[in-house]
Amino acid sequence: MNGHESESIHSDDVSIFSSHISNEILNQTENLMKQYVFPFILFITSLLYSSPVAAQEQILIVVTNNTVVQATIDGKDSTIAGGYTLSEVTQAFDVFIKSGFTVDFMSPHGGMTQYEPEEKLSDLDKAFINNPEIMAQLKNTLSPKQINASEYNAIYFAGGKTLWDFPNNNELASLTASIYEQGGVVGAICHGPGALLNVTLSNGDRLIEGKNISSFTNLEEQLFSKAAEFYPFMLQDELTRLGATYQEAPPLFDQSVVDGRLVTGQNPLSTYSVAEDMIVLMGKTPPQRPWDQLSFTVSVVQNAVQHGKTKTYQFIDSHDSDSLLDERLLAELSIYGSRGYMGKEVQNKGIPLLEIASELIPNNPQILEELARIHYKNGDIKQAEQYLSESLQIDPDSETANELKNEMEQ
Repeated sequence: MNGHESESIHSDDVSIFSSHISNEILNQTENLMKQYVFPFILFITSLLYSSPVAAQEQILIVVTNNTVVQATIDGKDSTIAGGYTLSEVTQAFDVFIKSGFTVDFMSPHGGMTQYEPEEKLSDLDKAFINNPEIMAQLKNTLSPKQINASEYNAIYFAGGKTLWDFPNNNELASLTASIYEQGGVVGAICHGPGALLNVTLSNGDRLIEGKNISSFTNLEEQLFSKAAEFYPFMLQDELTRLGATYQEAPPLFDQSVVDGRLVTGQNPLSTYSVAEDMIVLMGKTPPQRPWDQLSFTVSVVQNAVQHGKTKTYQFIDSHDSDSLLDERLLAELSIYGSRGYMGKEVQNKGIPLLEIASELIPNNPQILEELARIHYKNGDIKQAEQYLSESLQIDPDSETANELKNEMEQ
């Protein structure tokens, strides 16, 4: 060995060296973890679990406390039952629950609420009102004072007789602003947007100012409302006056307007769309929508007016149209729409709408007569005579068709 210690490194030395280095590394790593990594993980975790949108899976449905309101019936002042519109609650509730959220019910003053009397209840409505747990909550709703905004992903305002107690409730407005400003979604349907009129954000701006907004329209009030004469204001006018950019679709059409995290719908037939859009904003996929005769038939009309024949038949073919199409309703909407009762947009598409209706309901004399009337008014005498002839072949005793024939022959 020439008097020198061997400089070779044995396996035992490597083990001892490795063990020593490993212990030092472990000690340093442990110190780093304690000093930096663990606090960082705790910080991120606290953010995740304190964030209302990320951590919570809850939605507030707000309904009116009003039970009786003034109305005009057969030209006479009277009163009618108030309450929330049942379908605007049941359909939204169905979407929210099936999307994995829990739902709490609240009203401006808390306590007892009721739904408006309905002439025809859907299976969904019947299941809802026959659920004792749900109805117990609606008979003893929460008040804004009882709500912690940080626990909710969204707040949804159902319509009904809301214009007397939704707009001027400061606690309700403050709660809505809090949910919105913490990143939550705000939704409202039909007369529900009345709750948004006086919602003021922390910067002093109104929530609705400059926002695209929908609600029950003035024309729909004129066509369908018995209580509009006694409203404190017309909702469309008030939303516009306070700075909203109002979006109006023809009466009954399904319209949901999304502006950021604010979702508003025009009428009861827009409820599913509003709830679905809210769910999408919260990062989930809404369930498949069920259809009934009313919603399906109106959607046929809407597709015919807004998207044309090809899209209309694509929509029809994707559903069980034999059981869903209400032929009488389709005929009425097509005829009334072509006469202007549903606004200019529908009237301007009167001929293609009636043509589609005629194809879906063959041998309907009223639709054929209306086509004859429009073509005659437009100066297309030959086409008018053809449609009128077909109408009279089916119903030769029609008084209105024969009057039109006499007029055309003069």
